[in-house]
Amino acid sequence: MAERKRRRSSARFALGMVIYALTFLLFTAIGLRFLWLYLDNRERSEPVHTIDRYLASFDSDHIRALSADFVSSLDHRLESEEQSFQIIEKLFDGNLRYAIKNAETTDTHLVYAILDGKRLLGTVTLDATGEKGDNAWAVTGESFEFTDLLRSNDILVPAEWQVSFNDNLLDESYITERGIEYPSMAEAYDYGFALPTLVRYHVENYIGELSFAAADADGNPAQAQEDPAAYTLGDRCTADERERIEDYTRRLLPLYIAFMSNTNHNAYDNYARIHPYLLPGSDLESRFYSAIAGQTYSHSQGDYLHDVVVNGVFSLGGSQFLVDVDYQVDTTGNAGTITDSAGMLIVVEDQQARGIFASEIFIK
Repeated sequence: MAERKRRRSSARFALGMVIYALTFLLFTAIGLRFLWLYLDNRERSEPVHTIDRYLASFDSDHIRALSADFVSSLDHRLESEEQSFQIIEKLFDGNLRYAIKNAETTDTHLVYAILDGKRLLGTVTLDATGEKGDNAWAVTGESFEFTDLLRSNDILVPAEWQVSFNDNLLDESYITERGIEYPSMAEAYDYGFALPTLVRYHVENYIGELSFAAADADGNPAQAQEDPAAYTLGDRCTADERERIEDYTRRLLPLYIAFMSNTNHNAYDNYARIHPYLLPGSDLESRFYSAIAGQTYSHSQGDYLHDVVVNGVFSLGGSQFLVDVDYQVDTTGNAGTITDSAGMLIVVEDQQARGIFASEIFIK
């Protein structure tokens, strides 16, 4: 009987211990659950989660809303509104990061710089809400600046050329300076001829990559130059006019060199040879004739003309043309042979059947 009582007492003790252990485990689990919820809620209350969610919000609609005012200020004759938006959207395609701006931050007001690499895109502000978890911080402001993307550029071209930017033809409203003289013709502008000039185009308020294209007066692709001195005069004449005037120029130049260098020490004969190429009654004819006396007493030189290049024949209107020519001359004297490069501008009149005559010569 006593043995049976001992067994019942042991069973009740074991059951109590099991109940106690289960109760302890239950309360421990509940405590750990509350602790985990507390820690999780506290962790999610950190502002880093809010700023991470903010960075993930940069889809096309968000970016376009931020940049709408800026894009509306651009010159959409140069690039379309859609092209402008696409350029800005690419800024947000990289690895965006943020950095807190300590100088502007308090315990309840945080300011973050949003960066693409080292480039500052803008700033975002977070303010504490007093709540916990995901709603502990709220985005209360964002400011993005795109003005550093703005570009401007100048291009200098002959007045008769056309200029395109990103396949968009620039009209005259983009010309900011006219009548720019060719440096090689500086002396010729004072004589009243309708000489060609350069113009300057200026573009601004665009953000795309620079893509200029130029075409000459005939629509052929042409290379724009930054330095006006790099321009030589191109053809503005018919093929027949070019052929006739180039032939005339190549016949004139040896006679000009012979007269100026007093070849054979015979100034009158040299003048007689070049005289038929000069426009009768022109100042040029008079100057050549007046130079005979000086040539008579000058030292005779042995000059050899070569490498004649007619850069261009430009119509000045009517029967007048401007010829841009370069050449080289070998001068032989006591010091041996010296090679000089030279160039000149020749104003000629094409009188058709009567011939072609020079009315003015300018040394470049």
